[in-house]
Amino acid sequence: MPDIFLYIAGTLGICISIVHGLLGEFRVIRPIHSPTVVGKRVLSAIMFLSAVYWALASALLLAVPTYIPDALRPVVVGGVAAVYASGSLGNLWATRGKHFGWVLLAVCTGLALAGM
Repeated sequence: MPDIFLYIAGTLGICISIVHGLLGEFRVIRPIHSPTVVGKRVLSAIMFLSAVYWALASALLLAVPTYIPDALRPVVVGGVAAVYASGSLGNLWATRGKHFGWVLLAVCTGLALAGM
């Protein structure tokens, strides 16, 4: 059963990262008409890199049951849970709870910890 939790958390995390990257690009970055290109470029990098980091962390969760030794399982899962939890708390704080992304990342955190 813990492996199933990791597979669900990993799959959900990859879906979240894809949607985050696409919505961030088309709904946040492109509509910005900033006089400075640097600000738009920095925001674009933040949106893109956070999506990439979540996808890589999710791929690690998918690899844990098959490729990661049992002795390293708590370290890998705990590290990924920390990445998810920091994203969730950052989203909660930045949007004051008005954005549903923090809930999804909190669910991923709980699923990952349940799979430890």
